[in-house]
Amino acid sequence: MMSSLLRHTRMLRCLLLMWVLLALASAVRASTSVGEVTLCIGSSQIQREGRSESVTKGYSIVPGDVIRTTANGHVHVRFVDGALVSVRPDSVLQVVEYRYDPANPSASLIKFSLETGTMRGISGLAAQAARDKFRLNTPLVAIGVKGTDFVTQADAKRAVVLVNQGAIVLAPLDNTCLVDGFGPCATPRARELAATMDGMALVYRQAAREPLLQPVNSLQGGDKITPTLFQERIGSASTATVVADGKNHRRTLSEEAAAAMDSLRRARQAAESNVIPQTNSLIWGRWGDSVRPGDNLTVPFKEALSGNRVTVGDGYYFLFRNETITNTLTNASGLANFRLESGTASYRDPFNVVSAAIVDGGSLSIDFGRNTFATQLAVTTQSVGTQAVAATGTIDRTTGVFLSNGATDRVSGAVSLDTSQAGYFFSKSVGNGALMGATLWRR
Repeated sequence: MMSSLLRHTRMLRCLLLMWVLLALASAVRASTSVGEVTLCIGSSQIQREGRSESVTKGYSIVPGDVIRTTANGHVHVRFVDGALVSVRPDSVLQVVEYRYDPANPSASLIKFSLETGTMRGISGLAAQAARDKFRLNTPLVAIGVKGTDFVTQADAKRAVVLVNQGAIVLAPLDNTCLVDGFGPCATPRARELAATMDGMALVYRQAAREPLLQPVNSLQGGDKITPTLFQERIGSASTATVVADGKNHRRTLSEEAAAAMDSLRRARQAAESNVIPQTNSLIWGRWGDSVRPGDNLTVPFKEALSGNRVTVGDGYYFLFRNETITNTLTNASGLANFRLESGTASYRDPFNVVSAAIVDGGSLSIDFGRNTFATQLAVTTQSVGTQAVAATGTIDRTTGVFLSNGATDRVSGAVSLDTSQAGYFFSKSVGNGALMGATLWRR
């Protein structure tokens, strides 16, 4: 009997040890970092195991994390296999699963879930080696990839996808395409969208029979793509492995940024006819005959001067304002949030060579009660990748002019007399060079 008791005790100890080891292994897996936040603009949260924490640059991402961005939030994540993900404002994205073994990349397992909002994904080594094990779910569809750079905008009523490189396969979720699965669904309702179908979007609407290919400029109503889908750009702080055309390429920062900037330009061109013209109370004029590289925002000084008055300027950029509209500046109150409407930027390198840059996201809030403002921008160049421009300062309620109070990131701007618009020029020293540009915003 004593022998039986000892055997029973040993068995319990073994079971207890196994349980502890399994629990430890599970904890290690759950806490293993699979990515890192490389850029964070505005306010965003990470939900992890029932807790919420503010996102900051350098924050480690683990499987199960839910990234929640606010109206001015914008988060970039670089994963361990070189994959890049950007989460745009008012979005909720969960990293459901992310397993990558450099020694055996074909065994990778990746799944994201976009509950609502907009995200951009650039495939890394894991998705390239294991395309049958990558999945992005939305409330309505499952998306698989083929060495891809793609943008998805989704909510409970529809999903819209654009492709910059490679191709995706989109299929409605049903009993033949389950949310628990991995990889693209090979169902009769699945459809493919490739980058070669320039200017096309793949759209699926709630209760529709199948996804439809549509020209981007034909989307209307609830299916109309919001501006964030065209502003999308993944930032890079170092050399990364990016997948394109079925091959692995080690691409330098300049090459990666150049490719992404070209993709962004093509998407914007496709979207131009989908934009509803709006009357501007502010307009940017430029001084001189030469136009800076990438400047598609300003007009000649004399043209901008017609019927308008200068508010701020830096020698090249001059912000003109229509002074004939009703002036409500002194009556303005509370906090006003503005959305980025347009922007232009350039980079002057240490050798005084100026090259085009792209303003690809940001936030601006003005507190008329406290006479203060705060703004953040993401600006991308081929030379130095994505840089964050951030500034705070004060606004003069009499003139509507606002100025930053920082020494490194300089901002000078003004609001329209009816406070519906705002604009500012900016400059930021980067190494021995400098970023400079101008923006327009609308409430």
